[in-house]
Amino acid sequence: MKRRIIAGMGANSFGLAITIVIQLVSLPLFLHYWNTSTYGVWLMLSAIPAYLSMADIGMVAAAGNQMTMSMGDGDVLEANRTFQSAQLFMMIVCCSLALLVIPLVLFAPFPGLNTMDRRVALLALSAGVLLSLFSGLIETLYRSTGRYAIGAMFGNLVRLGEWLGSILGLMFIGSFAAIALFSLVARLIGTIFFILYAVRGNHGIKLGISLAEKSKVISLVKPAISFMTFPLANALSFQGITLLVGTLFGSSLVAIFNTYRTIARISVQVTAMFSFAVWPEFSRLFGQGGMEAVEWLFKRSSLFGVFQAIGLSVLVFFISPWILDFWTHGRIKFTPDLMLLMLIYAAICGVWHVPRGLLMAINQPMKIAQWSLVVGVLVIVLAWWFGQYWMLNGVAIAMIVSELLIAIVATKLAYAAMAYQPQKSVTA
Repeated sequence: MKRRIIAGMGANSFGLAITIVIQLVSLPLFLHYWNTSTYGVWLMLSAIPAYLSMADIGMVAAAGNQMTMSMGDGDVLEANRTFQSAQLFMMIVCCSLALLVIPLVLFAPFPGLNTMDRRVALLALSAGVLLSLFSGLIETLYRSTGRYAIGAMFGNLVRLGEWLGSILGLMFIGSFAAIALFSLVARLIGTIFFILYAVRGNHGIKLGISLAEKSKVISLVKPAISFMTFPLANALSFQGITLLVGTLFGSSLVAIFNTYRTIARISVQVTAMFSFAVWPEFSRLFGQGGMEAVEWLFKRSSLFGVFQAIGLSVLVFFISPWILDFWTHGRIKFTPDLMLLMLIYAAICGVWHVPRGLLMAINQPMKIAQWSLVVGVLVIVLAWWFGQYWMLNGVAIAMIVSELLIAIVATKLAYAAMAYQPQKSVTA
């Protein structure tokens, strides 16, 4: 188990490194071939299909958890029923969306889609998102068979290949359609290898829909919808706060605020890598012996998560002046009180990652999802109120208060689950 967790953290670290490289390299590369106006159009085009990524309504996460629990209990047949039911669900969803998106993108008179180049690009980008949804389902096969690290590594490599494909399209042709199509081809090739490797071995889980059951899909709907709440709560907490800061203080302070928040959340990202790596182990142990089997790992992981979040936040505080100077070329100055507040917020974020991971791993995210949405609204209200008095520091204080509330709730819910829900049922 230790090797699996460490390997999972390594795979997640690799994914974080890829994200950083893509963020750092994309801007200068695109601006080398395009002007800022053309690049802005591309950013808008590529942002639209992102909404399709929520089309699975959380079914992939819910199915992956139940498959892992079933495999932990040695019930391969049940894992197959869940996997194949989820496959049927995703096939229906993806095909339905394709039938809807294709005529809309090609023929609807949308503003900005005034050339065939843009329409084909948007169509290819949409296809890439739908393909990634199916890749997410395949990744659950890796997770449930004790190969989380391999699946995460493969998934990150596919994402890297997709980006490299887009860069090749930019360099050799330069049109929107070429970039999107090169990216789509790269993802398609990567997904084929991803699937072929996933089905290898004697784990017993098979592709197909012969074991799909309507009742199985229905049983997963409740936890799946709860998983869908988290993106909405995150949108309020991140994009909502960014828009509020811009409304209250102007665009220049938005850049400062987002830069400080990004640096502060380095510790959150590292803690999240650990939490995601231990998530499959929670599911597997719960499948083997209920909450009693999970308890020892949860307590140790929670303690490690606390020390990790706090320790990394302290470290980031001391190196943040150098990070700011290097990253912004001295254009954004170091303000100790704002950075300290942001890092307190980040430390609290990291503290409750493991408790939330436990609730999600056993398909019981309903209450924490509801609270996350409430806190997402609360932070907007508090940030507007406190910002009137203390500007960016006030916004940071509002974030601390709301994050502290959700951390307390998540920890209480996790311990309550251990105390009162020792059974192995994941859909009750």
